[in-house]
Amino acid sequence: MKHTGSAGYYFNFLLVFFLISAASPVYPLDETPERGDAAMAERYAQWAKNAIDSGSWGEALAGLERASDFANVSSDISYLLALARSHENKNRLSVLEALEMSLVVNRWSLYGSEDARLMKAENLIAIRAYTQALAELSRVRKSPMEAELTLKALVFYRPNEFRSYMTETLDRYPRDTGPVRIFLEFIKNENAVGRNPGDPRYDLEPEFHQLPVFLFHSVDIEILELVIHRLPVLLLKDPDLAWMAAPFLRDRDEAKRLVMAYRAVNKPAPASLPIALALGIIDEEIALEELFGFSDEKAVLDMALLSDIWTLLRRNESRALFSRNLSVYTGVIKEDADKDGVFESSVEYNRGILRLHTYDADQDGIPELTVYYEAGDPVRARVYIPPDGNRGVGLPAESGMAILQWERYPAVLEAELDGIRYIPRPLDFHFSPFGFTELWGSGLLFPRRDPLSPSLTRRVLVSSVLHIERPSLEFAGGKEVVELSQGIPVRAMEYVGDLMVSETEFLRGRPQLQRLDLDFNGRFDTVRFFKRGYRWMELEDLWNYDRDFDYTVAIEE
Repeated sequence: MKHTGSAGYYFNFLLVFFLISAASPVYPLDETPERGDAAMAERYAQWAKNAIDSGSWGEALAGLERASDFANVSSDISYLLALARSHENKNRLSVLEALEMSLVVNRWSLYGSEDARLMKAENLIAIRAYTQALAELSRVRKSPMEAELTLKALVFYRPNEFRSYMTETLDRYPRDTGPVRIFLEFIKNENAVGRNPGDPRYDLEPEFHQLPVFLFHSVDIEILELVIHRLPVLLLKDPDLAWMAAPFLRDRDEAKRLVMAYRAVNKPAPASLPIALALGIIDEEIALEELFGFSDEKAVLDMALLSDIWTLLRRNESRALFSRNLSVYTGVIKEDADKDGVFESSVEYNRGILRLHTYDADQDGIPELTVYYEAGDPVRARVYIPPDGNRGVGLPAESGMAILQWERYPAVLEAELDGIRYIPRPLDFHFSPFGFTELWGSGLLFPRRDPLSPSLTRRVLVSSVLHIERPSLEFAGGKEVVELSQGIPVRAMEYVGDLMVSETEFLRGRPQLQRLDLDFNGRFDTVRFFKRGYRWMELEDLWNYDRDFDYTVAIEE
């Protein structure tokens, strides 16, 4: 939270919100609370809570972002900020930052530390920080939410312990549906990747061949039988369990009855289409109509769902229609490659033409790669630059975001990082972090991250470019152009407008002398000589040379 305005500012801010929200509190005109006023913080938190309860998430977030003066006396302020950031899809690191602040301050009125720890664990699980999530959960009381989050932390991290805890959880909370959802998704994913070495759960009749043959761990069979036994009661609370459990029922007629009953009284979830199609409840034409009809509302399709439907299509006409619909698709396709419930890739299309795609490998809400397209071709990107771990003493191992432009993918036109432009020779430097996969003969291209493509680093940039441009360090409004040869500086020139006012010569990457035009008359009038002793620097830092001069000489006319 960067704003540190006065208390009077907050009075005016709250008064504005009173005018636009009936839930906003009223303050007397002469009230001027000091920074960190606990009573004011409590009233501010209550206003934010009321705004959130009424659905005004954007207004609540805007107010809470400006409430840094109260964060040091109210944990509720930081917790509500985390809630609002999460709801508004801000990055998870900022959510975790607010939650950590709430726990450090530990002064609660509306909520409690357990609320913050549960939310913190949820976000840690999303970024695959399972050990830290379990540590947070160990500090809260047993509850359905605690059990569900613990299962989510264990399911990808410690599968055997997950099975044991699942059994315990179903015994402790027999009517809770969250753990059942997690378990059904778990056994589906385990079989999908071939990690279950057990025996087939049932023998399929010939007409049931479209459903997969599931292999089960012995403990999973026991848990599944318990889930199926309780299913009639659980369905009252969560109707989606009907189609989630149907693939695991021995009795095909019972599975069909469950899914038909679900579809009769509920708006079918997109993920329920494969089992409805496999059971013959809907035909292929209806399945495709519903599949692409879902996208009309939110314009989002799941890659796994598309794959499942394609696999189930038997008629050539249906496959041709599937491909035709994809070829003119407008909307977003997302992919969850590791099946943990969080999408890493999101690709936006307009009538089958690529517009934008993002890739967030660590799932923290800050994409490592965001690519913008024109007429389906990648033209520019925001690229995460990892920290340089072996930089010299005194130089931070900073990460950053580079703005990169392609001349013609994958040839780079230029890159900009921290206000510095890296410009290679034409068609000389290639950066291809992703390749394209055509989806099911539709002509629709889906970009996928290339795991063999090396990361873009500062060293790669410096080693690959012809010259670097940055604002002049000496002449206001000027720029400096550093010419490089395989990353080693050869010459540096500074310009004010079109006039060259400085030229620096290098020898083996070390600055030797600098000629200057200090009176801007078009001729050099001063020479500076650099000191011979020069500190050690990494290759990627040589261009950022020290201006450590030994002596200066004026050039006589």
